[in-house]
Amino acid sequence: MKKSIVFFITLAFGIQLFSVVPFYYGARSLSLGYSSSAFNYDINAIFINPALLSALNVPITGYQFQNGFFGYRGFYDDLNEVLKYDLKNFEGLDPESQDIIHEKLKSVYGYKHGMYGFNSNLPGVAFKRYGFSVSFVNTSIINPLETDILDKFSQNLTNNDIKNLEFNIIGLKYTQYSLAYGLDFSQSFSIGVAIHYLNGKVSEYNRSITSDIFSTGSREKEYIEYGWAGAEKKFGKVVTDFSLSAVVGKFFRLGIIMKNFSDPKIQTELGEIVLNQRIIAAIAFKPDNKTGIFLDIDIKKGDLLHNGNDMQPISIGLEKSFFNNKFFLRAGFMSDLTEQYFIGKKGNVLYAFGMGFNMGNFMVDAGLGLGNDGKVRNLAISGFFIMK
Repeated sequence: MKKSIVFFITLAFGIQLFSVVPFYYGARSLSLGYSSSAFNYDINAIFINPALLSALNVPITGYQFQNGFFGYRGFYDDLNEVLKYDLKNFEGLDPESQDIIHEKLKSVYGYKHGMYGFNSNLPGVAFKRYGFSVSFVNTSIINPLETDILDKFSQNLTNNDIKNLEFNIIGLKYTQYSLAYGLDFSQSFSIGVAIHYLNGKVSEYNRSITSDIFSTGSREKEYIEYGWAGAEKKFGKVVTDFSLSAVVGKFFRLGIIMKNFSDPKIQTELGEIVLNQRIIAAIAFKPDNKTGIFLDIDIKKGDLLHNGNDMQPISIGLEKSFFNNKFFLRAGFMSDLTEQYFIGKKGNVLYAFGMGFNMGNFMVDAGLGLGNDGKVRNLAISGFFIMK
């Protein structure tokens, strides 16, 4: 019985979001490509699928650190390339350089998304049916603003035209207080609810490509950290999630999660951020007690990066345990169904890897996420203690 409890607690979990940007929850979630919401037995059920708390048989506490810094495919490279030129003196450059800049700028301002990222710490505790967490989150999003300036010929562009090319920057620093509850209706069906109170600061502003924050050689991480460093406007917001969990047959478990019920809004200096409702379907397939295959998919498209462009994430993960469930290897990937290319160099894909260690009452997981360019995009570590 003891081994069964530890096994279930140490399985993986998946793609959800904090209430503002699509994030994962913990190193296992990252390692599985942000999946799966159908099968999770630790404190992350608070965020992922609170219905699963009803199946938690022993109390567990933990602390997690995680981050992620993302650039839409090609966006950062093209931006960095164009910043090598003296954009403030565009009219004084030679025609060849003007043509090169013009083409690169059309690429930069033609991308669907720009950059986004986060840094978060998640302490929490969960008991049978109940869970509580106080999360500390920094996050920001940088997107190119739509423009018709670049419809001009290169030689007709002025210094003022270049100055009027802008990026929208949203930054938030907040504490998220989360309380979740899961209730059994039968041995195979349960429902759950989670209430999150977000309290912190937000800022939204536009910056020209010629402003000092954009400089050649600056990393995506530096731009994103600049975004949340500027958060100044105080806000408080309550966000509610609903979920269900069902056991189907011997090998399958299903989950349905509704995030951001009622589309809550956060007011900014330029307008408002709408926390769009998400409905996520998840399935876990366990052919034996050593192997798990997980799938999460957003049922509908949504503007998850608050720039008017839809996303529809899909995640697939695989887990294999060894040495009587003392050691776990995990791998997965996340893609976007709204993209033309689902996988490969032309796709907007995250590849993930990780491992887990079960040391009696202690469990430790580590995860790593790579972009399709091979660069490290995510790092996460989770530590849990089973309270007996």
